[in-house]
Order: sequence, then C-alpha cells, then structure tokens
Amino acid sequence: MDLKAVFSPFTSTPEGFLVEVNPLSKLTVVVSATLLSAFLSDLTPLIIMGVIFTALIAHSGSLRFAAPFLSFIILFWLVSIAIIMVLSGAPHTIGFLSLFFARFFIISAAGLSFAFTTDPQKLAESLRSVRIPGEIVFTLTVALRYIPALAVEASSIWDSLKLRTSLSGSSIIRRPSLLYRGLIIPLIIRTVKISDEVAIAAETRGFNPREGPGGILMFSGRDLTFLAFFTVIFASLAIMDGAVV
Repeated sequence: MDLKAVFSPFTSTPEGFLVEVNPLSKLTVVVSATLLSAFLSDLTPLIIMGVIFTALIAHSGSLRFAAPFLSFIILFWLVSIAIIMVLSGAPHTIGFLSLFFARFFIISAAGLSFAFTTDPQKLAESLRSVRIPGEIVFTLTVALRYIPALAVEASSIWDSLKLRTSLSGSSIIRRPSLLYRGLIIPLIIRTVKISDEVAIAAETRGFNPREGPGGILMFSGRDLTFLAFFTVIFASLAIMDGAVV
C-alpha cells in the first residue's frame, strides 16, 4: 500500500486531489452532502459546508468557470432578502430563504466539484463495474462532459460581454436587460449546440451504451481517507446543528 497516498491524499497532483479519487467515492460524498443539507436546520453548518465545496472547486483550478453560476446564487440570495426586508421584514421568511439558497448553493457547488474533477471514461468504468445499465452510464457520461463545457462557454460569453459593454456590478442593477440579452439568450443558443456536439463526440469515440458490465471496482487508500475525512466533517456539522445528540 502506498502510505504517502493514504496519509497525504490532498497534495498529490497539480490538478488537485479530487482527480485521483474514485468517481463513486466522490459521488457518495455529493449525495451525502445533498441529503445532509436537507436535514440541517441551522444556517452556520450549511455555510461551512458551502465553503468546503467552494474550496474544493478552487483547489481543482475550476473556480473561474464555476464562479459566475455560484455568484448568481449569492446575488439572488441577497436580493431576495433585501426585497423581503423592504416589504415585510418577517424574520421567519428571511430565515427560510437563507436556508433554501444555502442548500441550493451546496448542491450546486458539490455537483460542480464532481463534474470538474471527474473523467467521463473513469465514471463510465466505475458505473459499469457495479452493473449500472449501459443506457444510464451513457446518459450520465454525456451529462458529466456537458457541464464543464457549458460552464466554460458561460464564462467566455460573460468575459466577452464585459469587454463589449464595460459591464460592472452597478450596471447590471441599472440595466438588468443586459443580463438576459447578453448572457442568458446566447447561452441558451449555445446550450442546444453544445449538447449535440457532446453527444456526437461520445458516439464517434466508440462509446457503446449497450456494452455489458466490465472491470472491477477498485478502492485505494486515498478513497478510504477521502471518505473518512468527509464522514468526520459531516458528523461534526450534524452535531453542530443539533441533529445528533
């Protein structure tokens, strides 16, 4: 056993440690984080969990591409709270919105950390090793390849919009039409084209959705350390929230 890989799983590759973790281990953490966020009722552990997954995205070098989407979640979060405070100022409504957006942020950040650090071929091999049907494997693999491509495209459109219009935070507030005319509409058009391109690329590379299960599911010491680390983190957050006595 590679003891260095076991005891130092977070400093192994320039792209970040998540690249070398088994896709099923990462998927387990993402699903666990989603379920835990639904049960946590205090905002503090939810924010901590969101910070952890944001740090994972930053460590993988993909924060630049994930930042626009995550920033919009925070923006709508703040705008919603501001509107509620102006209209009614009901504390329970503000608390409900804060929990909702915090959970949505966690799900998005966890999903993006998985998408940006998982090779589609490795995901396909891992899913086939546990006898997942080929049609489902093909769908998930195309979706996994599609998310980073869409994020990169959104970042490119956003950068182009800023160059053409000298876009800033204040200009978005004063001219919100720039957001849907300059970003959302071009992104929807590109979304349709990218989806076709990704599906065709998967087919031309010989991905056979009817291929039977194959390979052996391999877990290394790195995966065990990764799962143990997040088990401790999630248990600590549950205890902090008071969900576990």
